[in-house]
Amino acid sequence: MGADVFPSLGNLSWIGLGSIGTIGTLAMALPSPFFGLLADKYRRGVMMTLSLLIAIAGSLLIGFWGDSFFILLLGMILQGTALALYHPPGLSWVSTAYEDPETKSYSKNYVKILALHGIGGSLGASLGPLSVYFFIDSLNSWRDIYLFWSIPLILVMIGFWVFTGRKEPKIVFPSNITLEISQLKTNQNKSNINTQKYILLTVYFFIIAMSLTRGMVSFILSPFLSEEKGMIIATAALLIGVSTLIGSTGQVFGGIIGDKYGETALLSVTALIQVFVLIGIFNSTSSSILLLFYILLGITNALFWPSTNSLVARNSKHRGRAFGYVMLSANFFAALGPIIDGILKVIDPNRYFLIFSFSGLFSLLAFLALVYLAIKLQKEKST
Repeated sequence: MGADVFPSLGNLSWIGLGSIGTIGTLAMALPSPFFGLLADKYRRGVMMTLSLLIAIAGSLLIGFWGDSFFILLLGMILQGTALALYHPPGLSWVSTAYEDPETKSYSKNYVKILALHGIGGSLGASLGPLSVYFFIDSLNSWRDIYLFWSIPLILVMIGFWVFTGRKEPKIVFPSNITLEISQLKTNQNKSNINTQKYILLTVYFFIIAMSLTRGMVSFILSPFLSEEKGMIIATAALLIGVSTLIGSTGQVFGGIIGDKYGETALLSVTALIQVFVLIGIFNSTSSSILLLFYILLGITNALFWPSTNSLVARNSKHRGRAFGYVMLSANFFAALGPIIDGILKVIDPNRYFLIFSFSGLFSLLAFLALVYLAIKLQKEKST
């Protein structure tokens, strides 16, 4: 992509590519709270169908005219907006379907249910790199891959609308927010309300730290294999696609473990494991060992989502808005990843040491935040 879009910038093209990645991800982050607000008031099925339509428009735009910087940027913005429009209503819909609103009780498999919803995204993330491996040499341009994926997107949009989206009823919440807060305080004491707020704040911090790691690492996985480990780019894409595909099982494991041992325990262990996985990737020289570590990275990236979504759902009154802020936090800070990579790569063009060091530090901060939360909750439980 860099050779087509920035043919004369050389190593500085990293800044340009990082900017495209950052702006595209910001388009996914910034509208999320607004779309979450809409998800609490209007038909979620309509919003999710519209998200597919916008994604198709962005994919076609890149496919036909993506060798222009401004067109590529616009296409990425459309695709980011499509993702922002999908996630808050989708997560809100699934999380409320398995909750009894009268008793505030949840399915015993609540985290697993959220994991099954999330595994689709993990599987989709693996298909992108795999399609690069299989198609990059047979198609005329990398842009043709976007045209290729427009076809299943169109079919999925039609199928979703026909079988699900058009049947989903409108949700009505009380319009008097002050009354809602008053009712909430009569049902729960102040201590419980403060605990819920603290849990949410900690979860958001965890998401921010892990998203910084994800944004930085995912952007450089392929060039790292190419430049540091001597792989051709298509082989690097294959390794990433296969490892992400296998790593998507982390959603299922995350659901099972979260239901059995609790969300906070799973999240803290996941963040700590990711630190060691990053160290392993940076220092490995064997292709088979690299594949193993890439699989572990995919698993850890997938593991934490069901539990974070469960904690947000359990501690939120308005699911759509809460998940809107989740997507804002996750994607805004993931959006900083590519541009941070670009800056660090210009500072140290021949090495990836700084990138992996900062990524590991953010994961370590996420681990410490969850350990502190677990200690605080244990103290409150004992008193």
